[in-house]
Amino acid sequence: MGATNIHYKAPTKRFKSAREAFNALCEEEIYNYGHDPYSGTIATCSLVGEAKTPIDNEDYDELLDRLGKRDCVWYEKDGFYNFVGWASC
Repeated sequence: MGATNIHYKAPTKRFKSAREAFNALCEEEIYNYGHDPYSGTIATCSLVGEAKTPIDNEDYDELLDRLGKRDCVWYEKDGFYNFVGWASC
């Protein structure tokens, strides 16, 4: 069992909140990949909170380094909720 980093986007116009967007993305991935707890998708993660928007690749990598396995955080950028974290695979 391992972990892979994930990055999903959902338009802010379509969802009332980041939680609603996260739930919709999880449902979509469960539909696509089933209930496998090691599918490597956002559906294997827990949304643990909001993060500061990374300003560059180094900042993005540091954000990922602070997260644990199965943790996912979100930030808003350019009209999208961005979900990043570590999925089980």
